[in-house]
Amino acid sequence: MTPEKIKSWLYIAGVAGAVLFWCFTMYGLPPRVEKLEAAVKEHERKLTESGVKIDIILDDVKTIKGFIMQRHAGGE
Repeated sequence: MTPEKIKSWLYIAGVAGAVLFWCFTMYGLPPRVEKLEAAVKEHERKLTESGVKIDIILDDVKTIKGFIMQRHAGGE
């Protein structure tokens, strides 16, 4: 092969690679990003629910501790 043919084949391969890369990024990345965003939203929702449950449990523990402390202090 002559150097001119090699240059033309490299140019064609580069253009074809660029088109394939563009198609991959335009049609491949958005669905993956959307799936990751959905996973993050679900994780944040579960984290919020867990936080609310922890707050409820903590409030109950504080209430129980208050009752115990009142009974113990009143018994003296």
